[in-house]
Amino acid sequence: MARKKWISVLITMLIVTLIAAGCASPTPAPQPAPQEETQAPQQESESEEPAVVQYWSNGWFPSSISGRKALVDKFNSEHEGQIQVEYVQGDWSQGDTYVQSGVAAGGGIACIAEWWAGGAVDWYRKGWTLDLSPYLTAERRALMEEAQWEARTSPDDGAIVMNGTVLEEPLLMLLYNPAHLEAAGISPATADAPWTWSELFENAKLLTLDASGKHLGEDGFDKDNVVQWGYVHRIDAEKVWQDGMLFAQGRMGKPIVREENGEWGWFLDESGAEIYETFLTPIQEGITPPEAIGLGGDTLEQMFVDGKASIILRPAFAFPILHDNFPDFQFSAMPAPFDKGDTVYYQAGGEGMVLTKNCEHPEEAAEFMFWVMEPENLSVYAYGNGMLPANKQALDVEPFKSDTNWDIIRSYLEVAEIFTTPFNPNYVEFRDTVLGPTLVEVASGTLTFEEANKVIEEQAKLILNR
Repeated sequence: MARKKWISVLITMLIVTLIAAGCASPTPAPQPAPQEETQAPQQESESEEPAVVQYWSNGWFPSSISGRKALVDKFNSEHEGQIQVEYVQGDWSQGDTYVQSGVAAGGGIACIAEWWAGGAVDWYRKGWTLDLSPYLTAERRALMEEAQWEARTSPDDGAIVMNGTVLEEPLLMLLYNPAHLEAAGISPATADAPWTWSELFENAKLLTLDASGKHLGEDGFDKDNVVQWGYVHRIDAEKVWQDGMLFAQGRMGKPIVREENGEWGWFLDESGAEIYETFLTPIQEGITPPEAIGLGGDTLEQMFVDGKASIILRPAFAFPILHDNFPDFQFSAMPAPFDKGDTVYYQAGGEGMVLTKNCEHPEEAAEFMFWVMEPENLSVYAYGNGMLPANKQALDVEPFKSDTNWDIIRSYLEVAEIFTTPFNPNYVEFRDTVLGPTLVEVASGTLTFEEANKVIEEQAKLILNR
């Protein structure tokens, strides 16, 4: 009993001691020595991650893709720890769907997407992309001539809808098989002495051979057994308007599709009609196979390499494609047909990069977009793409500088004049539903050019002025 009492006393004393300790003022814990104010920002910056920007590319052959990827690697090296660009391989046919679905979903797509100028204006008007103006300093604007910026400007609010990478025109040229011309005793055209359309067709007849070696126009020539065609170009719903308009506008000195007296229309004058009709008639001349209707670029280039076509009309991007796919094939280039009195006109615009609507890092994305336009960077991009750089200073930088094939383009630019076609929201519909299909009928011989031109004029008024 005494033991239990003693234990009770001890417990009581312990409780009193604990209560007293809890009521006493706590002893302050020792504090760490204060750090200098400059140390905190340094620790914070060390923990920051670089802004990640995705770049959706429409490069579509090895040289174009490798050139773009090389630039991404270079940019990431120069901006290490600040901006990281991730390359995303896209496809021309997927562009509209890719951007539209991303906007509808509120993101989930790349900050940067490549497109063409007219399409970029359309994307901006639909609210799919952002205005680049807030990031366009005077220094960056100087990377491209004003006409090219104007072609990338929204007509509604003056927004800059894309940067500039490459221009498509004036890049058409004649690629030829030197062995074929030498065997026929034909001297190629030069920048100082280009062929006229008549000279091209006459030389093409000498180069068109049947299985027995007879050429077009010679007695006994078998038109049903041709083994070597003198001249071939793509005659499909795209190229009949894209390439044909280029030559006709060069003769006219102004765009065919334009607005006059407040009305949009197809304004093809007599001189433009003459060259347009000539451009569409190589099948009727017998120098191009009927199979050229709907011919794709890959098939055309294969014909050329196989010796079935002596001369082909192609843009400059055929250079890297042929080198990629047929490294042992020897070919040369000469200017496209050029009649006396013509001027080399080329349209402002081309291709570039847009800033998509839901981009999380627009400033960093713009940094990459304008960095690409600097001459030493754009030369890599445009050369790999086989197209004229939007910043023409890139032509004076390797790998352009030492490539003599590009001397033809330089000769064009010495006398070329630039024009801008105002944006029309209904042009694509007119082009795809009326212009292309109707001109293909002329090329195939089912419509005369006069008949086709009348249809095109009537439909242009209806569609373009909606």
